[in-house]
Amino acid sequence: MKKLLGFTQSGFDPAARFRFIQLIPHLCAAGWDVAHRPNRPDRQWGSPLKPRVLRSLHYRAGRALMKFNRYRDVNDASEFNVVFTNRDLAGPGLFCERRLYRENPGIIYDFDDALFVGPNASSVAWMCEHAAWVTPGNEYLANFARQFTDRVTVIPTIIDTDAYEPRSNGANGRVRVGWSGSDQSIGTTLMPRLETLARLQKDVPFELVVITNTHPRLNVPGLRWSFVPWRAEDEPHLSRQFDIGIMPLRDDAFQRGKCGLKLLQYMAAGLPTVASPVGVNESIVRHGTTGVHAKSEADWHDALSTLVRDHDLRATMGRAGRQRCEQDYSIRRWLPVLLDILEKVHGAR
Repeated sequence: MKKLLGFTQSGFDPAARFRFIQLIPHLCAAGWDVAHRPNRPDRQWGSPLKPRVLRSLHYRAGRALMKFNRYRDVNDASEFNVVFTNRDLAGPGLFCERRLYRENPGIIYDFDDALFVGPNASSVAWMCEHAAWVTPGNEYLANFARQFTDRVTVIPTIIDTDAYEPRSNGANGRVRVGWSGSDQSIGTTLMPRLETLARLQKDVPFELVVITNTHPRLNVPGLRWSFVPWRAEDEPHLSRQFDIGIMPLRDDAFQRGKCGLKLLQYMAAGLPTVASPVGVNESIVRHGTTGVHAKSEADWHDALSTLVRDHDLRATMGRAGRQRCEQDYSIRRWLPVLLDILEKVHGAR
């Protein structure tokens, strides 16, 4: 049996779950023996100790252990036919990446953020140049990769649409406008739109629902909002929490590299969307069909006012979004593409 080794930053971060882990059963069914090696401890790990000095020392020890474990994982790579690596292996630098290339050059390098914006540009470039194949999450990322290789195939972040519970058409109570994401992104995406949402609530009765890792501080006078702790097992049931999904972004070099996971989850749940037309958001949301593009404050006000007041429009856009997600962003749509890349890399070796 063909053997595939997959490296991810953790066993639970979005890139790991949606770009590799959810595909493991399908890859196994297609004849691949898959081994998954997340970082141990994971990249998001932090020391629980309270004293500052002890916490710092504990954290450094944890990072050292993570790098040691990753180096041991890399030494096993020669036993596999193909290696899939999502983002970087053990943080900044190329120590483990160079070792991996010596052990097994049959590398598929996958990334879904603009990792090349900032000090890591040279590392991302090196991986693009040396990988057997590169699978960026959108064309913006692919344009960077194509400077160093022509072995590039865009694979968007994909959704197991069969697992998502679509929105029912019933109307029940106050409309809920929802945002779901990590506590690392909330400050640069949702926060700048909170005052707009608070002003809109004076005219239109809706509640803002925020799903994230930790309880955020949204200190905006007059804002009506509620917090729902994020749990992976609840993601397929977003339709129970929201009536409208939003994805605001800033138009900058990093956020133009986002792959629209929030939008795809909303759409899979049969929800209409309102999104900043930045990067891939512009193509994911079909303006007026699956959702609405909103750039200015007036755009956000008009889009949400219309959707909050019009139940039938929400239902129509939600159904169209679900259909688009099934056709263009589902596992059944993209699994054959990934399997073809695996065969090409395996065959080249």
